[in-house]
Amino acid sequence: MKCFWFITLSFLFALTACGQATTTPTATALPTATPLPTITPLPTATPLPTIQPGESTRTLQVGDLERTYILHIPPGLDSQYPVPLVFVFHGFSENAISIQMLSGFNDISDTNTFILVYPNGVNRDWNLGGYPPLETGIDDFAFVRKMIEDLGTIVRIDPKRIYSTGFSAGANFSYRLACEMSDTFAAIAPMEGWLFTNPCQPQEPVAVFHVHGSEDAYEGQTVPMMANGVYVDVVFPPVEQAIATWVKLDGCNGAARIEKQGVVTQTVYPDCLAGTVVELSVIDGGRHAWPSPYAFPFISSQGIWDFFKAHPKP
Repeated sequence: MKCFWFITLSFLFALTACGQATTTPTATALPTATPLPTITPLPTATPLPTIQPGESTRTLQVGDLERTYILHIPPGLDSQYPVPLVFVFHGFSENAISIQMLSGFNDISDTNTFILVYPNGVNRDWNLGGYPPLETGIDDFAFVRKMIEDLGTIVRIDPKRIYSTGFSAGANFSYRLACEMSDTFAAIAPMEGWLFTNPCQPQEPVAVFHVHGSEDAYEGQTVPMMANGVYVDVVFPPVEQAIATWVKLDGCNGAARIEKQGVVTQTVYPDCLAGTVVELSVIDGGRHAWPSPYAFPFISSQGIWDFFKAHPKP
């Protein structure tokens, strides 16, 4: 048995020595792994931009004049969405600060999320052209357009929801804006004002919400006033004449609806062109004053906004 293993091992050794043994194959290298494609991370979600709320006084160059206005921005305003704009014009000899305090519109803006603008008139007055004694020679229309343009650099203004209200001379100017910038203003709310613009020739219907005291030259009156440095007799036309004019201009049909709430009588002409209406609220015994938000919330600043909100341009 021992001899057999010796012979076998000798034989294998002899084969190896004679070059007959099979060589061991070389191992084939594995292919290099292809790198995985780089995955671009998803962008981090960016919060919707918001406009800083608060108040500022802005200055504009309008022709040769430097004009100013107070801008009020409510909290929570999203710059991605168009917002309504309300102009509030002060009365004669007043200014933007006084009408801001008088009207209390800031609180209404903050609750209902719309932009407020309180412009300052040159010499604390507005150009009521069309009636020579009240022609100041100031291009207040250019000022209004410039303000809208300026606001467009800050927020997105809804072009179908631009409105104007004002007290006394500011109310008169709101009427003029409706007559001559009807393509811009959807509705106006004159507080204790008169329609001096003659002729009034709007290109589009404009909704009207007029509030007036029965003791404030409601039937019309001639009043000596300072105009362009001299006293002149200014003829205040009857308030109902303004309403009749706008009922015709807005193409209102059908009978008026008359309602009474305490000392306030409301006359509403509802069937007018382009969804507009013409409303007149008369305060029995009322004088030249902004209506109290406590006694008359439905015709004061909140009532004005409710009317504006219901009457955008189509």
